[in-house]
Amino acid sequence: MLLNQSGMLNTTATSVSDLIKFAYGVHPKQIIGGPAWMESDKFDVTGKPDTPGIPNVPQLQMMIQKLLAERFQLAFHKDKRELNVYAITETKTGSKITKADPNPLAVPGFAGGGQRGMNVRNSTIAEFAGILQANVLDRPVIDQTGFGLDRFNFILKWTPEGAQLQGAGAPPNAPPPVPDADAPPDIFTAFQQQLGLKLDSVKAPVDALVIDKVEKPSDN
Repeated sequence: MLLNQSGMLNTTATSVSDLIKFAYGVHPKQIIGGPAWMESDKFDVTGKPDTPGIPNVPQLQMMIQKLLAERFQLAFHKDKRELNVYAITETKTGSKITKADPNPLAVPGFAGGGQRGMNVRNSTIAEFAGILQANVLDRPVIDQTGFGLDRFNFILKWTPEGAQLQGAGAPPNAPPPVPDADAPPDIFTAFQQQLGLKLDSVKAPVDALVIDKVEKPSDN
């Protein structure tokens, strides 16, 4: 989702599934049903927020939710589905991450990723999980640390593997990185060594959006 300096939203070649994923903070595997064109058809979207200034992420999500309902006639109901997910938990030795200084005006920040390191600032673990499932990992990511609304600062460095390469910006079918003894470990090992957290593959009930109705928009 791109915003210009006036706060206007502009996206190009964006699928309805991508819009839903961003608007409701879900992984594609949490979107159940719907026609095939939700993935295959691409749309250019321009929108103006109904609040002054540059919208924050929740405001932008609300804006996309409204657009989906009005322009695509999107209707869905929520359900619980048991899916393969990655669960974030604390290791037995305890976490190594630092709590952020309380600041009600500060927004979460996520910069970089992979071997360069993802610089995470003022984030809850649930918000961090959302970034991982949207940009790095191939399944939903859930927070089971019990840290709640506590916010943290940390840097995570890992060497992407397989599908993670595209999440890190590599082109499709890109070859794996050349082995480097100084390269950081895979993301699962990096979680334990650098954060004192675990990223485990488990089955768990997660929220799912079951599509009841969606239509292609008329030309405007």
